[in-house]
Parts: sequence; C-alpha cells; structure tokens
Amino acid sequence: MTRPGTIVVFPAYDDNPFLRLLLSVAKERESRIVSTVTLDELEAALKPLGAGDVLHWNWVAQVTQKPRTPWGAKRSVDRTLRMIDAAKGRGVRLVWTLHNTLSHDARNAAQDARLHQELADRADVIHVMNRATESAVTDFTLPEGRIRYLPHPSYVGVYPPAVDRDRARERLGVAADAFAVLALGHMKRYKGVLDLVDAAAAAERSPTLLLAGQGTPADWKAIDSRIPSSLQSVRNPSYVPDGEAPWWFAAADAVVLPYRRILNSGSAMLAATFATAVVMPDEPAVVGEYGDQDWVVTFDRDDRVRSLAAVLDDTSIEWAAKGARAAEFAATLPPREIAERFDDLLCEVVRP
Repeated sequence: MTRPGTIVVFPAYDDNPFLRLLLSVAKERESRIVSTVTLDELEAALKPLGAGDVLHWNWVAQVTQKPRTPWGAKRSVDRTLRMIDAAKGRGVRLVWTLHNTLSHDARNAAQDARLHQELADRADVIHVMNRATESAVTDFTLPEGRIRYLPHPSYVGVYPPAVDRDRARERLGVAADAFAVLALGHMKRYKGVLDLVDAAAAAERSPTLLLAGQGTPADWKAIDSRIPSSLQSVRNPSYVPDGEAPWWFAAADAVVLPYRRILNSGSAMLAATFATAVVMPDEPAVVGEYGDQDWVVTFDRDDRVRSLAAVLDDTSIEWAAKGARAAEFAATLPPREIAERFDDLLCEVVRP
C-alpha cells in the first residue's frame, strides 16, 4: 500500500490531544510527522517535501488572527498561499480537517473567509466531522466530490479513567446533593460562559457552577463579576491537565457548552467519554450531528439565557441515565478506529 512519507501538520498545538490521536496510526505505521505552529516553521518543513508527502491543515487562526490589522492578515494569507501552491506544484497533497465555519472571534473576518475559500479550492481532500457541515458553511463554498466525513473520535483510553463521584465532589468542595454543571476549557467569549452564568443565576434550582480552564485576566474578570454571591461556584482559572479532567467530570451532573457559533465539539466527545450528559444550543450543526442522541439536551439559541435556565430547572431530566447513554455513544467511536480510518484517507490521497 502506498502511504505518505512525511506529513506536515499545521498548526499542531501541544495541548490539543485531538491531533495526536488522529495521527497516531499514521505515526505508528512509520509516516514521519512534522508538527509546525508558525508560518516560518511551516515554510521550512514544506521546502523538502514532494510527491508522496502530505500537508495536513487544521485551523486558520494562526494565519488570519495573529496579525493585528486586515492589511497584515492579507499579507499573511498571501504568504501562506504561495507556500501551499509551491508545495502542491512539487506533488505534495493537501488534506484539510475543517474544524470551524470561520475562526472564532475573527477580527480579520474578510481574510479569514478568503483563506477558508482558498483552502477549499486547493484541498485534495476536506475532512469534515459533522454531517451538517456543508449546510452550516455560509461564508465560503465547499467543492463537491472532495469531502470525506469522518466523525470526531471519543477519548476512550486516552485520558485517565473515571473517578468516584463522591470523592470528586469532596475534593472539589461540591455538596453531595448539589446539581452541578461544568464548563471546562478555554474561557473565551464565544464559548458563552457568561450566558451560562446568567442562566444559572436565573434558574430557580440554583445549580453549582464548575468553571475550569484557561482564560485571559479580562475573561475571568468578566466571569467573576457576573457570578452573584448567592450562587455556589468552584473556579479554576488555569489549564486543566489531563490527569485532573476526570475529577471535574465526575463531580458534574451535566456539561454545558453554550457556544455562540459551533460546528464541531471535542468537549462534547470528552464529556461523553466520561459518561456526562451535554447541554448545547440548537444550532443547525448540533442538531445535524447529535439530533438523534438523547444524551445531548438543546436549548433555544435565540433565547439563550431564559431557555438554558429552563433546562437547568427541568427536574424531569434524568441526567445520570443520559450520562450512561453518552458513554455508550462514546464507545462507538473508539480513537483507534478513527485514527485507522484517517490513515486510510491519507494513503488514498497519495496513491498515484
């Protein structure tokens, strides 16, 4: 079987387990994986590549959002396209894993959309993880015939095993009888954490908030100023290492992901891995991928705070039972199987 010689990954962030998981079989089968983060690193990694090699593109924010001005973003996009075109001219194949419809919090939106379109035009294969991707994309056009659906894997076996709920609650300081909801990950504005705080404050049930993850001082200041003194909360304003994640999920009844623009969610799959139900807005992409999964509870995206508060107040929801079904779903998407299927895709794209 023809397989890729070198796979250059851009951008490859050290704290993102998804890419390590997705490329694990390719690495095991002796493709050379080169991780790059900056455009300088990407340029250096691409120069020696030729036929039989692959550029695996992921997010575009490093190109379009790092520059502070639209002019700077245009120059960055221009440079990127020159690199890609030169590599493709030498026979390098381009595989694009499409994570978002546009970069979150895009400040150079026109260049962001432009790069998305240019990648779509150049990609040999576009890997999508949501069956509703084509209808969700509105700012650029995806080509027919080059799209491959391969779902987001679970994290079964990737993270440490689950821990006991009572022990987790004792460790984090959560009351044994509390209804606790978790938001874990980057505390960026687009993730809607302030909506969760407002909904929890409005809910008659008065849930305990578990908030854990990185954020700027401004992000956390906004969150802290919004939490009323009457609302119980446990905060960890820093990165949560893999070994700590099971404690947070074990202490929670549900994970709330009130994102303002969503296509794919690794956080939802992580919650399912730890047998925790998920609450998300009824975005078309969410309904398209998870509409038939009852471990996912949706709220009205057009009436976010009131609708989410109503979900938090709904005592008829059997969260533990939903969590059990989430774990069953996670078991259907084992990381090894998804990594093998992605490796098959990479081999297909370099086949003469």
